[in-house]
Amino acid sequence: MKRAYMIFLKRRYRIFRHHIVTGFIFLMPVLISIVVIGKFWDKLLTMGGQVARLLRVNTIFGPAGDAIMALILLLLFCVIAGFLVRMSVFRRMSDWLDAKLASFIPGYLDLRKETEVKIGTAPAEEVFETCLVHTEEHWRPAYLIDTDDEGNATIFIPAAPTFTTGQVVVTTSANYKKLEIDSKALNAYLTKMGKGLSISLHGYSNISV
Repeated sequence: MKRAYMIFLKRRYRIFRHHIVTGFIFLMPVLISIVVIGKFWDKLLTMGGQVARLLRVNTIFGPAGDAIMALILLLLFCVIAGFLVRMSVFRRMSDWLDAKLASFIPGYLDLRKETEVKIGTAPAEEVFETCLVHTEEHWRPAYLIDTDDEGNATIFIPAAPTFTTGQVVVTTSANYKKLEIDSKALNAYLTKMGKGLSISLHGYSNISV
């Protein structure tokens, strides 16, 4: 009885620990983003307060004048940055900053990509042919990047569910089979951890996503 109870406690502990780790991984980029945005907003409020006092806006709007000027400054900075980023030197600087932020803030690139998609500024998604590539004992869905005259191919095996990371392999024609769907359709399955993919692929077995 005691042994069964200990097994029960260990099982509950593992479940509890798993939920804590999973929740932390999920919340970490959100919390970091909130902290960064909060610090940035505090700086803007300080600058907004100084500008408000300089322009005597605080005498009209009172304490709200700081926030109003901070919003105006934010919009002004965005407009200036929008013009500057069109220049190659500032574009390189922006890419460098993105790389640095991505190394310090988990999930930054995914968050940036989602933001670009929502506001309609994301670059057009490149569409590739797809295939099933044989690795060890499984057929895995992948992008067919290019092929040579002999059918040998460069293949990118995306990792579900983000499909922005994965593995690049070069393989012979005997190790892959072309699919009728393109990479955009494949991505839709990958975001759902492959749900429905095996149903859409007839004639293939041992498919692993």
